[in-house]
Amino acid sequence: MPRYLAVVAVQTEGRRVSAEDGNQPGDDVPAQAPRIPDGDRLVAVVNNGTWQSALDVTYPTTYAQVYRRYRDGTWKAMELFFVPEQRAAQIEDGRRVLMNGQPVRDPGRN
Repeated sequence: MPRYLAVVAVQTEGRRVSAEDGNQPGDDVPAQAPRIPDGDRLVAVVNNGTWQSALDVTYPTTYAQVYRRYRDGTWKAMELFFVPEQRAAQIEDGRRVLMNGQPVRDPGRN
């Protein structure tokens, strides 16, 4: 199970993965994880059209699982970011957020 990070922090502070990082020009998401710089974590921000999550996909097996769900249509979009390891530990929170960045209310809590 991947670690969940704060979506907005990843999107604003992370460095978006580009063609120079192993993504082929024209590819929205590479089938295999790009080379990860030392000291960074690879984070995928995925969404299903209603809410989004930021998942640490640094490990190849985790990346493959998340990518498969994206390819199969579970996730409507997937963006990749590099986040420094220390910062990733600070913004780990396990929450989903709506597409506008607002928290998703846990249906099990009142």
